[in-house]
Amino acid sequence: MKLPRKIIETERLDLKAATRAALDMARPTKFALVTRVDAAALSRYGSPSEPEKFMPIDVVVDLCRDIGSPAIVEELARLLGFRLVPLAAEANTAPQVGYADIAVVSKEANDVITKIAEGLADDGKLDGSEVREVRKEIADNIAHLHRLDRKIAGGE
Repeated sequence: MKLPRKIIETERLDLKAATRAALDMARPTKFALVTRVDAAALSRYGSPSEPEKFMPIDVVVDLCRDIGSPAIVEELARLLGFRLVPLAAEANTAPQVGYADIAVVSKEANDVITKIAEGLADDGKLDGSEVREVRKEIADNIAHLHRLDRKIAGGE
């Protein structure tokens, strides 16, 4: 007889949501090319309708490196009552943030705004391909913001 699991349903759903968000940034069909599982398996890892299917830890590492953010690992740490801190932050290294970082984040945010404005210009709404383009720009922006966050925390 199996004993009850320690992880509760809401925590499993939180992990699924973190996985979906990370996969959205990586675009599963492209990410499948650089990891050991296919796109169909990747979608099951983020699907709430597959409650017992979770991403293997080596694939989590691949994904976090691909998107430039430890998003899933951060969620795991949070569920366990911890906060993920970059190793360099422990060494008390000063963050190396400069105007170039501001320019990159500003450009990425502007790319999002430009894509939305272009999509709305035709008929006042975004169609399927425009939504995909905007979401790609948002994912790129999020990845750059995560890199900036790590720099500020002393992680790069």
